Amino acid sequence: MKRTFFGVALGLVALLFLGSPSQAASATAARYQLRGHLPELGERPTTRVFLTQTAYDAYRSSLGDANVFPPASSLFMSFDKEILALYTRGNDTGGRCLATPILAAFSGDTLTASLTWQSGTCGAPSSAHYPFILMSIARQSTDGTAWLQSARSVCAVVDTPETSACASLSAASPSPSPAPTSAAPSPTPSPAASASPSPTATRSLTPTQSAPPATPTPSPASTAAATVSRPPVAAASPTPVANDSETNYLLYAMLVAIAFLVLLSLFLSRSGGARRRH
Repeated sequence: MKRTFFGVALGLVALLFLGSPSQAASATAARYQLRGHLPELGERPTTRVFLTQTAYDAYRSSLGDANVFPPASSLFMSFDKEILALYTRGNDTGGRCLATPILAAFSGDTLTASLTWQSGTCGAPSSAHYPFILMSIARQSTDGTAWLQSARSVCAVVDTPETSACASLSAASPSPSPAPTSAAPSPTPSPAASASPSPTATRSLTPTQSAPPATPTPSPASTAAATVSRPPVAAASPTPVANDSETNYLLYAMLVAIAFLVLLSLFLSRSGGARRRH
């Protein structure tokens, strides 16, 4: 009876050890770059993924007068280590915006970014109800594995299933473009050139890691040139919050189970010794 009990207990401990690495490997670092409200981004939830700087700059240029996104040189990320994902909620209830903490995890062939709501409009007018968030996601999980090589889609969701939206990675190359910097200067002047029709974007980005030198300078200039005719419709919070989801609750459960087994074995051994004396 005692051997059977210990065999079952050791099997449970082995399952805990085997399950713990898979949980830790799924966590992936993610942080926001810009958030706010912008009606031109559509009525339904969408997710767009940019694996290279060239793809991101092409999307910025396609927005025309609705472009409020900073150039790649002003972002606090690097395409050789991270990718960009743009999530737009579409037509929302209003009076709230997307919060900065992001929990990203890779499971199967899908990376999912879990978002939450925050009261207010994040600096936009009170009538704004088209929230969006631009976030960077590390190309490697917290354990060092390159999840992007086996991923098929990137999804984002805000609390409830109807807000979920995914972007397919089947047609995109996971490796960054080797020389994207030459394409960066061309789309940069476009927000400043359109003096009257372009909407105003108020951006105040604070890096959580080392930021590229001499890049935040052009951002206030483009902001000042765009404030001539329209009120602000997009805003960014000043301090991005780093996301750290490395806490492994399963490991705590494993340690508790091991301690329980040690105490139980001591109790059984003492009981057996007492019976032999009698």
